[in-house]
Amino acid sequence: MGIKGRKNYVLFYVFFILIMLVFGKYIKILNVNNSINITTTPVFNSMHRQDSDNRYTPLKKYYIIIDPGHGGMDKGTSYGNMYEKDLTLKIARYAASYLKSKGNVVFLTRNEDKLLGLDEIGDKVNSSYADVFVSIHVNSLSDNNFSGITTLYYDINGYQKNERVKLAESIEREAVKNDSWKNRGIKRQNLAVLRYSKIPGVLVECGFITNAEDRARLSDEGVLKRLGENISKGIIDYLNENHKN
Repeated sequence: MGIKGRKNYVLFYVFFILIMLVFGKYIKILNVNNSINITTTPVFNSMHRQDSDNRYTPLKKYYIIIDPGHGGMDKGTSYGNMYEKDLTLKIARYAASYLKSKGNVVFLTRNEDKLLGLDEIGDKVNSSYADVFVSIHVNSLSDNNFSGITTLYYDINGYQKNERVKLAESIEREAVKNDSWKNRGIKRQNLAVLRYSKIPGVLVECGFITNAEDRARLSDEGVLKRLGENISKGIIDYLNENHKN
């Protein structure tokens, strides 16, 4: 091969490498069942993920108080050596960690195995000047066929009813998004912990410890983490919408 030929070969090789580098990011060759398919990279998927994440980015710094139900001598509902007080604390901590990672300020009514009276919880909630209050609990029934997550709210004579309903709906919608939780919807229920709250507050019943499938979920640390994070996403989504208005 002459000098000119070698030069043309080198130029062709460089050009070929450049072409592969440019298009290699957008083309994949997949060998499936001995066949070759060329598929373009779905750019819209990454855009969708970004838009979805932005939905849970706070529009401002929010102040949130989370109450892990029961504690200390009050174990709450139980099944064998599984106690509600331990589950609620784990879920609350995961929720708090996610909310803090987004720049919010989070107060836990308890961060240890400790029993608080309802009046103490009420005082903590109302003196926190928080934007919202969320109490975490786990359900139980003698009928072990009942399963799923439900979010409870309560208003006195319509006080903050719209805000409490919207908060409950937002949390319920997000809480059931992973791990095949059943959506039991929201319900108005006269509970002392909600009556004490002067700010929009709800109580989330995170599955039934008496149901085998729910109990298996509650035994999985990964499920508890996702549940805490999803509850947090519901809180942020509500606060963002409320802030816009």
